[in-house]
Amino acid sequence: MARLPLEIQSHIFLEACVDQPDNAPKSPPILFLSVCGLWRDIALSTPKLWAKIQIDSTPRRSNYLELCKLWLERARSLPLTLTLHGSLRLEESLRELLAVYSPRLEGLTLCASFKDFEEPPYMIWRREEGSLSSLKRLSIVPTHTDPYYGNMHEWLDLFRDAPVLSHCTMTNIFMDHDSEELDRYPLTLAFLESLQLGEPHTADTTDLARVSQKRSSVMILQHLTLPALKVLTLSEFDISDDEFLAFLSRSSPPLESFEMTLPHLDQWLHPVISRCFRLIATLTTLDLFVLPGYDGEIELFLPFVEVLSSPEVLPNLREVTFHTACPVTIDYDNLSSMLSRRFRSGATPLERFELRFAEQQGRDYAEDLPSEEARATMRGLVKEGLKIYIGHSENLL
Repeated sequence: MARLPLEIQSHIFLEACVDQPDNAPKSPPILFLSVCGLWRDIALSTPKLWAKIQIDSTPRRSNYLELCKLWLERARSLPLTLTLHGSLRLEESLRELLAVYSPRLEGLTLCASFKDFEEPPYMIWRREEGSLSSLKRLSIVPTHTDPYYGNMHEWLDLFRDAPVLSHCTMTNIFMDHDSEELDRYPLTLAFLESLQLGEPHTADTTDLARVSQKRSSVMILQHLTLPALKVLTLSEFDISDDEFLAFLSRSSPPLESFEMTLPHLDQWLHPVISRCFRLIATLTTLDLFVLPGYDGEIELFLPFVEVLSSPEVLPNLREVTFHTACPVTIDYDNLSSMLSRRFRSGATPLERFELRFAEQQGRDYAEDLPSEEARATMRGLVKEGLKIYIGHSENLL
């Protein structure tokens, strides 16, 4: 090991560190300081090892603040990534430390309990304009089961302080819309490429009930203009179709991936769906979820199928996935015809289509199978290269 070039050893140290470092003495990078003099010298001369830090709002020992300051100094002038844990009721000395380094923050995660919180958590950095001028990645994830309540203008102030923000995640946040003035002043984030509002779903639809109980913060879209947005994830959709259309119209985003939950969207009629999709012609990946307990799955599903049948709508679409909480009666003949038209159109060929159901105990899934004619059509498409999956198991039709 000692004969390896120092650059190689430094790279090995970087590979040994997890994405979010542990500040414990027996974990890297602190561990490297106590092995030998050579390792200590290498660790101290590798600023990137110290560019990520986790800080607890409640210091665990008397010299905790000094250790945090020392850690940050070892990063020298590199951009910083900070994860803040705890109640966020910070003592003044910790507030002052964060205020010094906040202009260098490139990544910020607030992983905290916001219950009974007395002031917006991000206000600890807002000492002066531009306090988050370098921030590119922001994640706000309350650890408490209750949503965090805050005023809309406070969250918009946070975004105004982060003009180069490119990736943002906000889960279980409830926003009070307490000012009519906000409607007249939408905020433009020119560099935001990825936005997740609400907890993301997985291919396993059994988690839909749990996710549906979370807050999603989607109403903030009423006040944002995002001309660079490429990835959008919306859970617990809580704004009207007109408001969402207005957001798409003023943003004209080059959207490539769109994931949305359909909890109570019976007002989304066919023309509305078509108008929305025509505004995001760049879309390549579409994931739609229907929450459990909603009786309108079939009414919602068919309009989407009709829209997707038109090659001029979403001409670049390649992957489509529908997730429903339970099997529903579907016109598979219509579905197979749509897939055939879409796959053989002059537009960009569809590459994958999935229709996933949550498994229900005691249900006879044989009743939900497509007709033999529809299955023959889809199997023919599979032979031509289209990937089709319908069901809850890993068995392809």
